Amino acid sequence: MLTETQRATLAAFADLIVPPDDAPGGAEAGAVAFVEDLLKRELAPRAAEYAAFLDVLAESGREFLPELVASPIFKLAVETIQEAYWTSEMGKQAVGFVEKD
Repeated sequence: MLTETQRATLAAFADLIVPPDDAPGGAEAGAVAFVEDLLKRELAPRAAEYAAFLDVLAESGREFLPELVASPIFKLAVETIQEAYWTSEMGKQAVGFVEKD
């Protein structure tokens, strides 16, 4: 669904939102696949808008331009990346969450 450029931009954006440090960042935790899955299902009505956001972000040199930050899709993009991270195994391990049987 996303182009390679959009995927690379999303991965870089994910690492800006959840930067890698002692724990993996957003990209390594699977944010790109998670977001792509959402864009095929729950977020399908907004998929074109999300892709366009990634295109503008890529064209801006991945800078957070004021018009990008002010757009509703920016908030959605941040939220989907955070959801991707905190529901991933890496995100859970980063905060010491252990599921009980």
